[in-house]
Amino acid sequence: MSRPAFLKLLTLQLLLFAFSCKKEQPVAQTTTPATRYVNLSHLDRLYQTVKLASNGTEVGTVAIYSEAPDYHLVTDTDEGFTCIDDVARAALLLLREPDLATNKETQTKLRAMTEFVLQLQADNGYFYNFLWPDRTINKTFQTSVAEANFWSWRALWLLTEAYPYYQKVDATLAGRMQTAIQKLTANMLRDFGNKPREYSFIQGIQVPKWLPFGSGTDQAAIMLISLANIYQQAPNSDVLKLIELLADGILAMQYGDVGKYPYGAILSFENGWHAYGSDQSYALLRVGKALNKPAWIAAAKREIDNFYPYLIQLGFLESFTVQQPGNEVKPIKSSQVSQIAYGVRPMIWAALEAFDQSKEAKYAELAGQLASWFLGKNVANTPMYDPATGRGYDGIISSNQINRNSGAESTIEALWAFQRLEQYPDAVKALEKNK
Repeated sequence: MSRPAFLKLLTLQLLLFAFSCKKEQPVAQTTTPATRYVNLSHLDRLYQTVKLASNGTEVGTVAIYSEAPDYHLVTDTDEGFTCIDDVARAALLLLREPDLATNKETQTKLRAMTEFVLQLQADNGYFYNFLWPDRTINKTFQTSVAEANFWSWRALWLLTEAYPYYQKVDATLAGRMQTAIQKLTANMLRDFGNKPREYSFIQGIQVPKWLPFGSGTDQAAIMLISLANIYQQAPNSDVLKLIELLADGILAMQYGDVGKYPYGAILSFENGWHAYGSDQSYALLRVGKALNKPAWIAAAKREIDNFYPYLIQLGFLESFTVQQPGNEVKPIKSSQVSQIAYGVRPMIWAALEAFDQSKEAKYAELAGQLASWFLGKNVANTPMYDPATGRGYDGIISSNQINRNSGAESTIEALWAFQRLEQYPDAVKALEKNK
């Protein structure tokens, strides 16, 4: 499936506008990649426009599921057929496509998907997530209610990164986006800005209580990126205070170091780490550079330098939990599968961001090693992305079985990985060498 099955359970518990006064692009080594891995054909198949039942507004959607062997589109009976989680990411992908300025089709799709996100903002300022096949908004299911959760942060991520673009090409739409951004930002300041820096202990692990759902660093990372976009556009002391609070919570969830388990890993939630959505190091690097926070950058590199090679050595992991009975952190249990694109792409982005900032060749090499997972260097010895069709496959089930369905999340995350990777010839060379 296109998102981990356990995401629904965690829910209950629980770019590119840069960080300078001008729009920053990754420091690519060349403007024309030797190899073009990005193929939008399957994403185009998942895309369609629909008219909302409530007001007739035409919006761009991306089907959440697409099943092999014919890759027909599938609706989830509990959730719906499309969602902000996927549409926002697809829109961010198009926002970063090199031909955006000249490709009318890309421009049209980006606008339609941005409209979809805007239309799903609730009166309370948060966002609904899913749309039903009858074009009505799913306002009641647990993964779709308008609340402080992943889909609201992804909506904000898109709106804050697309806002500078629309300031130039569609001032009216940009104004609506700014209104939506301000409403959600006010919620975030109200709901998170004044939380005390308190901790709890789970299996001896000290975890912060002020992040989403207490200790959700995965969600905090997306919030961090979005709030930093907002701060760079319009500096605000309250926003800066919240950025620092969230970053401190992420740092508090880092354990281990070189030669010391779990090797600088930033835990995801409570005393556990999961691969999916682990954008913490990417966020710390990006925002740390923007706000001149060397400690944030150092923490990210600590994870990248030590934990990522450990994962590669193991053939990657899906998740693990830890305990700290004394002075040492020890594993309780771990799982190698299922492995998904959403668990690998964040590491590739982090490694490339580290390369961007340091120009150290080891990070380009690491990014290529990580990306080789998509081309068959994985425990199943099977490609998880097909450049010929643009399909990202939904997951590695075991060492001899993969899920060949190709839903939105898997496809977009794979495309995201290669869209950025192919800007760096050294990383592409490393990929070719390691696949």
